[in-house]
Amino acid sequence: MRRWWNLPWSSLHSFSNALNFINKMESQIMEKNLEEELKTWISGFKKIVILGIGNPIRKDDYVGVAIAKLLKEKNLLNTLILECETVPESFTSIIKEAKPTHVLMIDAANLNATPGFAKMISIDEINGFSLSTHDLPLSLLAKFIVYETKAKVALLGIQPKTLDFGEGLTNELSEASKKIAKIIEKVLIEEGFNQKLF
Repeated sequence: MRRWWNLPWSSLHSFSNALNFINKMESQIMEKNLEEELKTWISGFKKIVILGIGNPIRKDDYVGVAIAKLLKEKNLLNTLILECETVPESFTSIIKEAKPTHVLMIDAANLNATPGFAKMISIDEINGFSLSTHDLPLSLLAKFIVYETKAKVALLGIQPKTLDFGEGLTNELSEASKKIAKIIEKVLIEEGFNQKLF
């Protein structure tokens, strides 16, 4: 049996190309699925609050805030974007005052997937995916927001590569954050969030 290190270079190169192709296809499928999940969840909206959640000194845990920052640059109407970092519970009064119909929490989540993979998670499923790096469990926060606002609440969870101490996202999560922000922006615009301000 030949070991991979004994294979001719052309075979290794072909293997590398195949892996790149598979990764690209997986990314495209994830993006399409995420877009469809967002569209389904967001139907019947009037106003939305987006919570960017994450720890700035825990590498990829910061991905939710990074996406919130990218979305803020777009000045989307009918959209309130909050950079909550590790204390989203401190923003509950602002959320309540906004009277949203939808609240989207964005945070790193344990999806047992490749880094950068993202999916919508209902409030009943949050406990199974949450990484619990924040003070208040997101499942409790989500239920409190529902109680206070009657809004539709969900978590957009993103698989991190590492939660080691340090600043800045890994390359994988940096690229994923840009793609996910574009998907959210596209869905918000298509679903009519650009028609009037709060």
